[in-house]
Amino acid sequence: MGKIVPTLLLLVHGALVWSYELRAESTSSFLVADGGSWTTGFAKAKALVAKMTIEEKVNITTGYTGNCVGFTGEVPRLNVTAVCLQDGPNGVRPARRVSQFPAGVTTAATWNRDLMAARGTALGQEFHDKGVNIWLGPVAGGPLGRSPFGGRNWEGFSPDSYLTGVASYLTVKNAQDQGVITCAKHYIGYEQETFRNPYNLTEVYSVFPPLVQTPISSNFDDKTAHEVYLWSFAEAVRAGTGAIMCSYNEVNQTHSCSDDATLNGLLKTELAFQGAVISDWGGTWDTESFALGGLDISMPGTGLNIPGSPFFGLFGAFYGAELVALVENGTVSEARLDDMVLRTLTPILQHQDPNTYPLPTINVNDLNKPTNNVRRDHYTLIRDIGEEALTLVKNTGGLPLPNPASMQSLAVIGEDASASPYGATSCGDTGTACQIENNGTMTIGGGSGWAYPPYTIDPLAAINAFVRADGPDINAHLENWDLAAAALQASRSETALVFINAYAQEGADRHNLTSFSNGDALVKPVAAVNNNTIVILHIPGPVIVEDWIDLENVTAVLIAHLPGQESGNSLVPVLWGQKSPSGKLPYTVAKDVSDWPPNNIVSDPVLAPQANFTEKLLIDYKWFDAKNITPRWEFGFGLSYTTFKFGELSLVKSFKADNTSVQPTAEPFVKAGDSGSSMYDVLYTASVRVTNTGKVQGAEVAQLYISFPTSEDEPPNLLRGFDKLDLAPGQSGTATFDLTRKDLSVWNVVDQRWEIPQGAFTLSAGASSRDLRAVSTHKFA
Repeated sequence: MGKIVPTLLLLVHGALVWSYELRAESTSSFLVADGGSWTTGFAKAKALVAKMTIEEKVNITTGYTGNCVGFTGEVPRLNVTAVCLQDGPNGVRPARRVSQFPAGVTTAATWNRDLMAARGTALGQEFHDKGVNIWLGPVAGGPLGRSPFGGRNWEGFSPDSYLTGVASYLTVKNAQDQGVITCAKHYIGYEQETFRNPYNLTEVYSVFPPLVQTPISSNFDDKTAHEVYLWSFAEAVRAGTGAIMCSYNEVNQTHSCSDDATLNGLLKTELAFQGAVISDWGGTWDTESFALGGLDISMPGTGLNIPGSPFFGLFGAFYGAELVALVENGTVSEARLDDMVLRTLTPILQHQDPNTYPLPTINVNDLNKPTNNVRRDHYTLIRDIGEEALTLVKNTGGLPLPNPASMQSLAVIGEDASASPYGATSCGDTGTACQIENNGTMTIGGGSGWAYPPYTIDPLAAINAFVRADGPDINAHLENWDLAAAALQASRSETALVFINAYAQEGADRHNLTSFSNGDALVKPVAAVNNNTIVILHIPGPVIVEDWIDLENVTAVLIAHLPGQESGNSLVPVLWGQKSPSGKLPYTVAKDVSDWPPNNIVSDPVLAPQANFTEKLLIDYKWFDAKNITPRWEFGFGLSYTTFKFGELSLVKSFKADNTSVQPTAEPFVKAGDSGSSMYDVLYTASVRVTNTGKVQGAEVAQLYISFPTSEDEPPNLLRGFDKLDLAPGQSGTATFDLTRKDLSVWNVVDQRWEIPQGAFTLSAGASSRDLRAVSTHKFA
């Protein structure tokens, strides 16, 4: 049986797109001779594979379920043990005695590279200490955030490829330095939950009989693939990720986990990825086409097709015996099978000593089983990330609050201010309480990105602890529907803090962009009776706030994102001015849903749903800039309790050979008159002087944007650098931005390579994507 695979053949409107032809054999790209930088692991893996039978090799590629969410097979006679794979992107899940870290989007809102790296380290430590071999994270661009409605956007970092790329690189590198292997996900074009994998069982969007409907196909062109959706995965690959998880969706009408063009072509050839491609759970639909198309490990293998499983009878036991037969009859070559096993074992044997690496101590089937505490002192990091992510988007004098001793009364309004009456474990995997009212403060979203908190410091608890000695009376109203009662408490208080939230989860996209559980309606009666109403939002992404944002008595608005277990402790220092807010939005907040591109979540119930990415490169702020749409708050925006002045933007030519790629990529490019050999060589360094001109200490994120020559079909501005400076009053600092060859390049769809275009570039530095205070023009080619 032949396989439909994509080739770059067809020129449409000046851009190459994928078309399809029937090919008898995949062009699978094998590992380079020495496994790239993993020379030790490759040598060990190669020696083991040479001793294995076909059945033993296939066993390595076929997953199964157990105490971990997934295992690879083992070869006992060669002492090759099973490899434990475990969720999730924001903490070990499902497991106890672990930390609930801030979500990826919250981490991105810090714009702090040090905190991004530290979070990767801490996550790596907890997965390692639990005996997990492969951490199923981070979310390195799937979803990226094409649509603000995306149910899982919060698991990742930002709809900006550059910002997500930086966070992905730092997360992967620092986590793997702890010994655990990362599995960057979900590759590629996984931008909606609706129709992602229609089993017609629990998915709310399923209307057809089981397996009649195909998954949503994400259809995008070659330039969009390289410059938007591949960019952050390239950062994960060069950071050395040992695994990549392919996604549920189709890509240009081929299952993602069997797509030769994106797996064997882009990932394993262009990016020279050395590790294993692992299917998302239930993302394998066939054995032959998936093995030839680039899938190395099928998860959970036979685990879905066992009596008692809700998926029993729907999927075959892919790989396993089927793959043995295909290798024995020559349909899949034994060389390809060897490649699959080498890719699986090489990073494991490079980073982990099977004689000393901890055995798994988790049991996903029994969360009450005693287990080891792996949290260390990570609560301090969790608090710091939450604090630096706090993004002040409106302030007409409401913040900071005065010394508690000078306050008489303070209203704390809304269910989001308090602990969940259902308990800390009511969300995520064990219940649906997150989807009903009165569930307490929102610390993280739902689904496999959830992690069980060991405790939750809710905002009210933290406020009470802070003011209890000599502070104000606390007038609390902890639900959202009795508006008269909420207004009564607000009317008896000098200041009112209103806490509202919005929920997002795996398996369903957001139905709207309003707040959850009557939150928007709660703000208005409070603001009607209290002239210092401050709104705090725990949200997974953009929300529409037009119903109340311009009310005169709404004097301040803080976006706290999804801060994890230390939620309240992160908030209090910023409320009372012990720290100035320094978060910046990692996405755009619009005034109306119609401001975003239309049809960005496909929901029509058809047999073969198609998501056509007609906006191409224009994701998030790039769309708003190109269409001249004024947002409520732009990408990169965030206020402070102090003020900052930017000096002139300078640029110097400063070649530095790439020394950051743990695993070099093979991305093709045109050299720019230098001796470099990597897309990640630094060619220039830009800098700008920033001065704190206010009266309190604060941190400013200096952001660098590039406008390409007008001859290029590029967005008006693209983020290409950021540097966070913490400055005392009157202090100045220099923000620096290293510009790599890739930062200055565009993808040439005809020549199939990156190149720096001719013409004038505009470089702009400032405090947000629309607050650009220093500008200079340069030519680089």
